[in-house]
Amino acid sequence: MFILFLFLILFSPIQGNAFDTESAFWNSPKKGANMFNKIIDPKDIGAAKVFGIQFIRLSPDKFITSKRDFLIGDADKYTGLVPEDLAYLKKILDVFHAQKMPVVLTMLSLPGSRWKQNNNNKDDLRLWKNRDFQNQSIQFWKDLVQALKDHPAIVGFNILNEPHPERLYDIKSVDIHEIAQEEVQDMLFQFYQRVVSEIRKIAPHTPIILDSSSYANPNTFSQLKPINFPHILYSFHMYEPYSYTNLKINKGRFSYPGKIEGKVWDNNKLKAYMESVLNFQKLHKIPAHQILVGEFGGNRQSKVLGRYFQDLIGIFKEQGWHFAIYAFREDVWEGMDYELGNKKLPWRYWKAIEEGKTPELKRSDNPLFDVVKSMWQ
Repeated sequence: MFILFLFLILFSPIQGNAFDTESAFWNSPKKGANMFNKIIDPKDIGAAKVFGIQFIRLSPDKFITSKRDFLIGDADKYTGLVPEDLAYLKKILDVFHAQKMPVVLTMLSLPGSRWKQNNNNKDDLRLWKNRDFQNQSIQFWKDLVQALKDHPAIVGFNILNEPHPERLYDIKSVDIHEIAQEEVQDMLFQFYQRVVSEIRKIAPHTPIILDSSSYANPNTFSQLKPINFPHILYSFHMYEPYSYTNLKINKGRFSYPGKIEGKVWDNNKLKAYMESVLNFQKLHKIPAHQILVGEFGGNRQSKVLGRYFQDLIGIFKEQGWHFAIYAFREDVWEGMDYELGNKKLPWRYWKAIEEGKTPELKRSDNPLFDVVKSMWQ
């Protein structure tokens, strides 16, 4: 029955748009989740709908491909969209639309900027050093938007997840840091300006989402330059304090609220950390509905994570920002799957992972996921 259901969704014609218009979708605050999965299960989309999730931020970079890089073909030399990859992506978007779940499509890789996890865990910074790779990336987005601009599931194109041209510089002094930041913001602005300009010739109204630099850090909004085109959203990610939300660094040492790496982190400290976003809005007259917290989260074993989420969500709602938690039912990593609670998984789970299997997970209500659910409902 499930296979028949999936077949009908994948191969039935899509008619009409389930949402108002792409741009009008963002006129009121939206609450979503990230889904960066290898395989998209229609049952998970249905569950997301039941929980009240209003959009999914989707990345296709983990999808299986016969080429080096999904959709791009080869991030070392882009020559055109991979036809079979594009056809598969369209079918996945059809599944989302069939269940009336809007999608923000984001890329983890671009030509000259291969995602670190697909690049032997090494940063690929060629995009920021080589104008040819920027031209290839612009052509990639032109091709992709041309192919998907009329797909009714799409409510936004997120150009590049967590750009970090800062990594080009070996910062050794405050002066060099200031010069580097100015150059970084110039690089980012020029690239975004060119990409948006070309997309707007193809899709005048589809929202375009731009991450801030330094891995979409809210602090870099202090130097972020707005793009003078309609229907632009500006996005940041919030995982601070990272020593708390990252389990490998935390190692059970830190709790929230409390002193973390010598500093007290509480609701006021979280607000202060995101103050640059508010200053950016005031300076450039950017309304709240143009701000998206594209990701926020923490390892589910971090102590008192529910309280951390409650404080963050309270701030997001107070400011009227859109937000999307990371992640919803990740299929290759359990660290941010909040339906699993805050306990370690049994040894048999890790054994199955080592054997290349996808083990079944017992997801259920728990105090941590209750906090997450409440933000969607």
